[in-house]
Amino acid sequence: MNDEKKLCLDQWTGEKIGAPGLPLDRQELRAFQLTALRDTLALASAKSRFYKERLSNADLSLSHGPEDLEKLPFTTQEDLREQGFSMLCVSQEQISRIVTLPTSGTTGPPKRVFFTEEDQELTLDFFHRGMELMVGPGDKLLNFFPCVRPGSVGTLLGEGLARLGTASLNWGPPEDAMAAALALEEEGITAIAGAPSHILPVARAWKAMMGPEKRRKAGSSGIRTVLLSSEYVSEECLEELKELWGCRCFEHYGSTEMGLGGAVACGFGKGYHPREADLYFEIIDPASGQVLPEGEYGEVVFTTLTRRGMPLIRYRTGDRSRWIPEPCPCGSSLRRLDKVGKRGE
Repeated sequence: MNDEKKLCLDQWTGEKIGAPGLPLDRQELRAFQLTALRDTLALASAKSRFYKERLSNADLSLSHGPEDLEKLPFTTQEDLREQGFSMLCVSQEQISRIVTLPTSGTTGPPKRVFFTEEDQELTLDFFHRGMELMVGPGDKLLNFFPCVRPGSVGTLLGEGLARLGTASLNWGPPEDAMAAALALEEEGITAIAGAPSHILPVARAWKAMMGPEKRRKAGSSGIRTVLLSSEYVSEECLEELKELWGCRCFEHYGSTEMGLGGAVACGFGKGYHPREADLYFEIIDPASGQVLPEGEYGEVVFTTLTRRGMPLIRYRTGDRSRWIPEPCPCGSSLRRLDKVGKRGE
């Protein structure tokens, strides 16, 4: 992978903050984040019924920098379930996509996340530029993400790939692993994206379909890169895919609440580079709520910087990670979140 490709997220972030060129200037990024945080707080406290009440007695000046955000109250998943509509900062006529998230372990209302057309463009832009790490013109990706409804994650991924000149075969979650394995060979697929629980059965079906003799004759499959997202990715899964296909595996960490895209691994070291121009992350002690220093494990909390339909301020994900203090081998100036564990653990 050439230097330009492995630092494409730095280039994209620099363009978004108005400081193009490499290396990415972290002082410029900090200044952008501070302005964006102030704008988000002003918008939410003025336009959202929920945040107008929640932030009514808070100091929103962030006079000492983005770190002052830790003085503000959290937004919880229960808040999102119970108060989702009152978090909106625009009229419902301006909402182009509503994602309803199934709720497990409770009889309460489901979480609903609202996006304007401009909010979805932010996701589309991230998919376009983030996928530059993995594919390019001439590649053909088999897309196992949901892609039936407009604005779904698979649909947006396909649109982002089109901007790269990469073809996307929008398959959706595979119900027939063997049929999908056949498509790998018949369609000349060079990349796959989806959840581990969808990709692994297809890889095993491909192995059974090809047999040892055909695999030896072919040398390997045509699969060069695999993007794994939506679920925890075990080391065993990564090793099996690499052994079967001889491919490079990239992991993505995100959620619908983050706008479908959160952070992506560069393939050069462990951990994920966040989309720092769109999301401000914190790692907190889940018991005390205090922000933790680099290197210490805690709960991932984020604040949206550029979303306008339904901004989220200090949203508690329940996920566990840490900031990796050491620089990434790829040379990126972006921070690095360590591998996020299984949700609920």
